Amino acid sequence: MLLVTGATGKVGSAVLAELANRSHRVRALVRDPAKLTVKAPNIEVVSGDFADPSSLDAALVGVEAAFLASAFDPKMSELQMNFAEASKRAKIPRVVLLSGVGANARQCCVRTLRWHGQVESSLQAAGIETTSLRAAFFFQNLLKLGITKDGIIAGPFRNIKWPWIDARDVGAVAAAALTDAKHIGQTYTLTAPDLLSYHEVAERLTAVLQTPIRYLDISANEARGRLRLEGGSPVLIEAKLELWDAFASGYIKVEPSQIVKEIVGREPRSLEDFARDYRSRFQRAA
Repeated sequence: MLLVTGATGKVGSAVLAELANRSHRVRALVRDPAKLTVKAPNIEVVSGDFADPSSLDAALVGVEAAFLASAFDPKMSELQMNFAEASKRAKIPRVVLLSGVGANARQCCVRTLRWHGQVESSLQAAGIETTSLRAAFFFQNLLKLGITKDGIIAGPFRNIKWPWIDARDVGAVAAAALTDAKHIGQTYTLTAPDLLSYHEVAERLTAVLQTPIRYLDISANEARGRLRLEGGSPVLIEAKLELWDAFASGYIKVEPSQIVKEIVGREPRSLEDFARDYRSRFQRAA
């Protein structure tokens, strides 16, 4: 039995899609089963919450390997550590962890990367064999960042080239790691073929979507105001701004990797591939 947590999220749903209709039995752990979009005869659904250890204990019965991911949250490391403790109690042989590029438990200045690093360390301390997937920025996040009716993508991203990845490619690597123990103990940095600045993102989206799009660079304080208007919590807003600044300033640097191709056997999706697949979502957002 394989367990997939965060099964309604960008990557968790992609993991399920990869495992659907295979010979492996799969269990999807979700808080709200009604939100699960991937269904197949080999997938069973259980309700649970990282804040409820008893629900984790029940979900882990008979599990051979688990995919661990949870929502971006100030309690992310605490909640995922609950899962690490439950996995230790259940004697789960291995866990595939969704982490982030630059993860480091001793990170002083970027709390999200510290949270990811703390979870990696807690799994190691629990003696659980782990494969860590340090994913770059998801193309899918462009949908949430949004394009205005005037065709503008705005943010405090400067002219730095950013590392990107399609969440579906992360899901494909996660599925491979869940089904093959040879990935135990590995830490994989997952990126798309190219590093792209937001100006380049806008240019490529313009070409694919056939509508003018441009990037507008704004200050961190203006970005903070926009995030507040969207209803973000103060802690998450500051955490997001820290993360963005760490990459925009060059404090965290990541080079493109070939891991997706090496593990999955094909090139990772490009921005153009993503834009074509999600064309209707971009049109609705605009």
